[in-house]
Amino acid sequence: MSLEKRPVTRFELLMDAGYGAQKAGDILLGAFVGMGQYVYVEPMIPAEISPPARSRAALSGVIIRLADFDVTNIGNDTDLILAAHEVVLDRRLDDREFNANAKILLDMGDQEDNPESYEMVLKRCTKLSLSVIPFNVDAESRTLIKELGGKGQNLYYLGMLSFIYNMDEEIVKKEILKTFGKKLKEDIMAKNITLYHNGYQLAKEKVFFRVEVQCHERPGQQILIDGNTSMSLGLIDAGFKLFSGYPITPASSIMHTLAKNFPSYGGLVHQAEDEIAAIGAAVGSYYAGKPAVTATSGPGLSLKQEFIGFASAAEIPLVVIDVQRAGPSTGMPTKTEQSDLLAALCGSHGDYAKIILSVSNVIDCFYAPHLARYLAEKLRVPVFILSDFQTANSYKVVAKFKLAQMNGGVDDIPDFVFERFHMKRLAGPVQMVRTLQTVPGTEGGMRRITGLNTDEQGKINYFSDHHQRSHAVRNEKIHQVRRVLTLPEMFGKDTNEVLIVGWGSSRGAIEEAISLCEKNGVPASGMHLRVVYPLPLMLKDVFTKYKKVMTVEVAFGDPLKPSPLALLLRSETLTDVRPLVADATGRPLRPRIIMNKIQEALK
Repeated sequence: MSLEKRPVTRFELLMDAGYGAQKAGDILLGAFVGMGQYVYVEPMIPAEISPPARSRAALSGVIIRLADFDVTNIGNDTDLILAAHEVVLDRRLDDREFNANAKILLDMGDQEDNPESYEMVLKRCTKLSLSVIPFNVDAESRTLIKELGGKGQNLYYLGMLSFIYNMDEEIVKKEILKTFGKKLKEDIMAKNITLYHNGYQLAKEKVFFRVEVQCHERPGQQILIDGNTSMSLGLIDAGFKLFSGYPITPASSIMHTLAKNFPSYGGLVHQAEDEIAAIGAAVGSYYAGKPAVTATSGPGLSLKQEFIGFASAAEIPLVVIDVQRAGPSTGMPTKTEQSDLLAALCGSHGDYAKIILSVSNVIDCFYAPHLARYLAEKLRVPVFILSDFQTANSYKVVAKFKLAQMNGGVDDIPDFVFERFHMKRLAGPVQMVRTLQTVPGTEGGMRRITGLNTDEQGKINYFSDHHQRSHAVRNEKIHQVRRVLTLPEMFGKDTNEVLIVGWGSSRGAIEEAISLCEKNGVPASGMHLRVVYPLPLMLKDVFTKYKKVMTVEVAFGDPLKPSPLALLLRSETLTDVRPLVADATGRPLRPRIIMNKIQEALK
């Protein structure tokens, strides 16, 4: 039995939807963290509700990247796949995210009823030079699974993976009890624990290799958290008092988390009848002086656009969270993409003022609401926070967040939040289209709220000079932000050869790709934008230092159509910015692919 020590590895557990692959992933995640290892997790969630078992649409699972260093992305390729049957394996092989030495653990339990299908997939693995280790669940465990109504197979696979990755059985068992202890009767819990031990024993007898990743003691208190949960807690700490939304994947869990926790902090969750009502309630709440936020995904963002423009014209603060998914239209609800940038930038009609923030990890998710509220209230404009499926659903171990507790107002925002988003506090007073900006009930402060153009006193005015002034005042608010933006985050040495620019969830892959470039002698630098609009004034000067400026984003682009970020950077800097990676596959970016593309661009 060989024990291979690695600094980093990646593996997958594939099952049918509803059979607990992601729950097993949660247990593994907690156990790895408990052992002192670094993890990055990507859930694979089917878009369909209850898809038929043993169908390609039913693929559900988890990808886990395990390392002895802090990992910021899901990585390049998979080293090991454990598949419940040949159909989910065949579907996953289509994505071609396995490496040349990948091993496949394939449950052969369905082979007797599907011999031709198994034969086809096994031949495909042979053709791909993949090493397949077939196995069968033992007789005792099959009986237990039958007694559990077909459930519990995930615990069996959990045991196999626990052995392979040299995990402490007691730590894993504690995570199982933590996850299921209060939900299952004692006898059912005992059967699940037996399945776990049986899977561990089978791997011990059948699998002749183990992988060990070094453990580390982490200083201070650490928490394990995903992006949407972090965003929810950030909204509470930033002092928001109303969340108004409508359920939509992948934003829904923000509402779910707040529904459990918000009332304890004086907050209210409003589940509206539709997306338009949700944003209308958020606008109304802020008009009444109560900080409010709404969250959605691409289709909902489309429905909210008229109210977004209204908030800009009426000078009512508004914060909109958009957890992006693959589009257009309904698209792929459980796949990641960064294609809503232009919808946020130009979605509402007319020249409306807006600010766009992006989040790249769970720490950004916690602090973006603080900055969004500050900017929305100081400037009285809509502020977007753009997240995506990957960031929303990926877990990370981080130090406990510093709290701001901004219940006293936006001036309570700490300096480190500005530093994180590479900007300074706004300088000087901010001019408004209307001089009167009171909340309802203010004595002598009655004001008109309308989407029509007005003069300084708030009276409806259709004259050309007043309309021009309104545009100028609204845009000056955005210019004030431009002036306080500092140099965005940079990666690598200043090579003057090629600069790779990204935003949002691209950060981790770009950072690792630039690190790979340095190790391989490839002259490349990286830049990541947390404030995507407006852009800092010095950006053109930075771009002119490089022979090539190229973008990396999970959004479509080709030689005749720039991807969204490339289009924005070209128009703002008049620099020949071209897409380097502009794939809309629904899959996260991979650092090695970025490095390979950089090498091609340098030829």
